[in-house]
Amino acid sequence: MRKISIGWPTILVATLGFQATAAADKRQVRYVNIHPVAKSDGGGMCQIEGPHVHVYEADKLQYRDHHGANFFVGDPVAYGYDGPKKSYKGHHPIHVHAVVGTPEPDVEFCYLDGAHFHAFAPPPGPEFQVAGDAHFYVAEPPPVYLEARPAFIGINAIYTPIVYTRPRVIVEPPVGWIGIRAGFGGGVHVGGPGVVVATPGVFVKGPKVKVKGSIGVGIYVPPPPSINVNIGVGIGVGGGYKVKGGKRGRR
Repeated sequence: MRKISIGWPTILVATLGFQATAAADKRQVRYVNIHPVAKSDGGGMCQIEGPHVHVYEADKLQYRDHHGANFFVGDPVAYGYDGPKKSYKGHHPIHVHAVVGTPEPDVEFCYLDGAHFHAFAPPPGPEFQVAGDAHFYVAEPPPVYLEARPAFIGINAIYTPIVYTRPRVIVEPPVGWIGIRAGFGGGVHVGGPGVVVATPGVFVKGPKVKVKGSIGVGIYVPPPPSINVNIGVGIGVGGGYKVKGGKRGRR
């Protein structure tokens, strides 16, 4: 009987060919800019800033579609990112085209409550004001923000259990910040200095809320969707929203 001998180079080529075929069978998913790596692929951060592909899907809460690619709108520090970063407080728009360098305007929105990081600063303009090194969104939010908020507000449930160092923002928010505007409440509580009422006595009257203590301080707030009245720590009302080139983007 004739024996056939197969050398190691032949086996290696066959093995590599099989692995390449297996990888090709997985659907390639397009991404743009830095983003977390799926736990199934080792976790951590992908540092590629330009367009690229992976073989794992992007979740619908932390990503937005940018011309067919997935753009990460969450907090990269939560996944181990240690590069340049900027602090934000509350919900705000993200000018994706400015971040990735594409000409066509593409504005998405971050729905993270409270203080968080992004790897980019907002473009210059009146939309944001900086206080305590954090960016606060103070412009008039479009109606589509409220329409899209229920679909994306769940991103906060992803970050709540993650233990990492968030930015400390304890300054008084600037006038016009979306987190304290009536009609845009969404769970953002105002921290830091505020109006302190020295008890006793809380009076709720008519369509407005009046908090009055022994020092005779009165606070009047137009009726938002929800109101938190805390004796001794001030009042917190939250909010946020989303726009994409004047149209709602793909979820």
